[in-house]
Amino acid sequence: MFSLDPLTTGTLMIMAASTPLECEMPAPTQISVVPRTAKLVIDTSQTHAQLQEQVIDTINPYGYSQVTHTNGYMSGELKFRSKVQLDFAQMPQYEAFCVWYKSIEIDIDIAPKVVIAKEVAEDKCMYEAVLEHEMKHVNAERSVANKFAQTVGRTVFDGLKERGFKAGPMRAEHVEKIGDRMKQTVEQLVQFEFKKFEIERQEAQQAIDNLEEYESVSAKCPKYRSPVSANYGKN
Repeated sequence: MFSLDPLTTGTLMIMAASTPLECEMPAPTQISVVPRTAKLVIDTSQTHAQLQEQVIDTINPYGYSQVTHTNGYMSGELKFRSKVQLDFAQMPQYEAFCVWYKSIEIDIDIAPKVVIAKEVAEDKCMYEAVLEHEMKHVNAERSVANKFAQTVGRTVFDGLKERGFKAGPMRAEHVEKIGDRMKQTVEQLVQFEFKKFEIERQEAQQAIDNLEEYESVSAKCPKYRSPVSANYGKN
């Protein structure tokens, strides 16, 4: 958790005796990003045929005439949520209110999972080769997610610095609407950063699933014979 100094704004004012009034925050907004990584799950319960039904996000590097199959895949799940706590104070002498961000917490949950076909798991050589490949996907997932955790806090801070960490003075009937807008702004900033994360995530995973990597996995176990499959996938 780190403390951020708010940018003082005076765009919303109540005029009293021709003197502009500004809201004062009792303390800087506290912004925290809390990443959590679940223990890696390795699933070998599904058959080779069942894995062929799985939709793979990365692009198959083989030519269209070559029959390929899926021996395993990495399923990375990332969830995030933002918690915004606002505070307010009344200026009774002016019948006005001030609203500000008291704290913002962004929770990030990462749950990596590797699925390897049951038949592959029964072959020690191929199991280790496929697992080594899928761990590259797991590590890439964690790396990009860690970067997201580091940058999302800065994105929120910069976005709020531009718009202001506080609002007011305002009449009482405007407090709820302005407060909802302030919370929505945080959510939009987090979503904006997450969209960039998704693109970088896809690029990192695609870089691993290249032809050289696939052929390297196969070459480690020349005696292994995969169950016949006409579906497209990856090694």
